[in-house]
Amino acid sequence: MVKKRGMPGEGELVIARITKINPNSAFAFMEEYGKEGMIHISEVSHGWVRDIRQHLKVGQTGVAKVMRIEGNVISLSIKRVDENQRNQKTKEYNLEGKAERLLEIAAQRLGMTLEQAYEEVGYLLQERLGSIYEGFRSALNAPDKLQKRGVPEKWIAVIKEIAEKNIEQKEFEFRARLIIKTYKPDGIDIIKQLLKKAKSSGLDVRYIAAPEYLVKYRTKDAKKGEKLIGEKLSEIAKTKDAEVKFEITG
Repeated sequence: MVKKRGMPGEGELVIARITKINPNSAFAFMEEYGKEGMIHISEVSHGWVRDIRQHLKVGQTGVAKVMRIEGNVISLSIKRVDENQRNQKTKEYNLEGKAERLLEIAAQRLGMTLEQAYEEVGYLLQERLGSIYEGFRSALNAPDKLQKRGVPEKWIAVIKEIAEKNIEQKEFEFRARLIIKTYKPDGIDIIKQLLKKAKSSGLDVRYIAAPEYLVKYRTKDAKKGEKLIGEKLSEIAKTKDAEVKFEITG
């Protein structure tokens, strides 16, 4: 079960499971914080609630909003959570659940329990990067970001390794306009060789109309993508057998 330390903040969305229902209120266990909150009958629905049991059931789990914290009493609201907020919070919670399972694998690699992993790095990732899941995502492309946030080196290495095997990276596509001109007798062969070189370097080249080609380059590194496609095309443009020009378009 995904955990967070401390107390939730006012206005925060939490995953809440109904544990007890009274005539004018209900109690809900906040899964992440391991604490109980109270939902007044007036915070169940926007309309008039005649019978709270027609809206809530014991064991029902959903998204609630923290309204007030007075001492140890946490007041929650269900009616103040709209559909978009509910969907987003549920998505984030599910991703964090996946990340927790990966954290447990990392802990086992280091001979630790999940509880120890939370104490050493889990809570740290939540508080400095927003979530454990974001910590695993950062490990893919920017492991130095974890180091700057104070994550121990032994954890960075194992988190990166596990992330590479379990988190699917989004690919980004970069495009360029490529023009190749040559007036030599064997010009066709020269162009074919240049296009072959482009494809072997990972570029997808599509013919548009002589002498123009569309070049695509896909990478999971959004920050370096434009630089990489430029470097690959610059290497092709070094030829002395043809006039090669290119323009990165997106």
